[in-house]
Amino acid sequence: MKGIWLLLLTHCFVKYLFAQLEYPKDKIVSSVAKAGASADLIRKRQIMQANAIDTLLIGSSNELAHPLEIGLWSISQFMIKTAESERGVKRLINNWEALSQSTQRSLLEVIYGLYPKEYEGAISRIFQNANHAKTAAIAGSYLWKLRPGEELRSRIYNRVRSLASNDNQAALAEALDYMMKIQLSGNSTPPPFDSLFAHQQAHKFKVVYSFQRANRNHPGLAVVQNTDGTFMKDAVGKLKTFVQLARSASNLPFCITNGSTPQGLYAITGTEISKNPFIGPTPNLQMGMMHELNPPVFTHYMPMVFNAPPEKIYRSYFPASWQNWGGIMEAYLAGKAGRSEIIAHGTTIDPSWFEGSPYYPISPTMGCLCARELWNKVTGKIEISDQLELVNTFLSTPGRQGYMMVINIDNKQTAIAPNEIEKMILDYEATLEKR
Repeated sequence: MKGIWLLLLTHCFVKYLFAQLEYPKDKIVSSVAKAGASADLIRKRQIMQANAIDTLLIGSSNELAHPLEIGLWSISQFMIKTAESERGVKRLINNWEALSQSTQRSLLEVIYGLYPKEYEGAISRIFQNANHAKTAAIAGSYLWKLRPGEELRSRIYNRVRSLASNDNQAALAEALDYMMKIQLSGNSTPPPFDSLFAHQQAHKFKVVYSFQRANRNHPGLAVVQNTDGTFMKDAVGKLKTFVQLARSASNLPFCITNGSTPQGLYAITGTEISKNPFIGPTPNLQMGMMHELNPPVFTHYMPMVFNAPPEKIYRSYFPASWQNWGGIMEAYLAGKAGRSEIIAHGTTIDPSWFEGSPYYPISPTMGCLCARELWNKVTGKIEISDQLELVNTFLSTPGRQGYMMVINIDNKQTAIAPNEIEKMILDYEATLEKR
């Protein structure tokens, strides 16, 4: 009898403990999200910083480079196009050799994201004369987007590889080549999902699947798979889905710093509250890629295969039917190329910056997964938060660790709707009931 009471008390304590881990909505407030003088000041500051590149002194010293890079970041993140900022971009391109390497790459990010055709001649010259692998990679990617083909693929790979001065840069060349070959093949359709969902039972960690379009201008949806293989539902039994954008502001390729979120597998290591005011106070899911994390941490010290190289360990989280699908390796290759700090977070950025875009009202990021969040402009309290719902859903069952899988399901030119993924998940769960 004593043992039964102890079991009941333990069960109640565990339920109470995990209930306490959930984040209450009414406690989350952001001063950045409020309307008024402060919001107006933020907007004016970003435009002022963007416009300043038209008049700031140009040079490669930290003292001169830093203000230029702040202005370029404002242009890229908030997609600012004013007469002054556009003159500034042209001015910096015309003074390319006087810029530091970091300023050059910031400028290329802006041009890649906001001027997809206007600077082909200048970027072609930059690519040919580049003296750094990352610079050549961004410039080559710009040209690739305009005129993909086998001859250009070979030129980009050889150029970036020849400039590589360390393992990360060599891996960047390989990752870019991997991407270009897949795009030339036209083989991007993922295998059937039932085997992927079933394979989760091999490790039994919770998994967040972030289903995306290949065109990252269109938002995707995330769902949560429990340790028993079932998916999280709401009070009436409907599949819980969470709107999520996997597009970076620059929309650079997955393997380049600040590029859009790579497809593939990430370890979820817990939750945190960001100090970045534009990410905001909503808890985020901390994630890491293989190579960014060492294999023991990536596998939560419970590897599916032992004494194996990192790639074999990584691949073990996918079933045999998925092994030859190219998308699964993006996160692995991006981690090997040195990408890091890709997490799943919310946003306090005023959505009016992106009005008219397919991803409105969500903010593009520097490569993270960003969930939809809308704030009360008077109180600063959160009104709609797919991010909070996602985190609380993930924490509503035991365990703070698990995995994130980012997968492009197709290239339709529209946001992913819940009914597109509900059927395949319900069909899979029906097979669980028969076991």
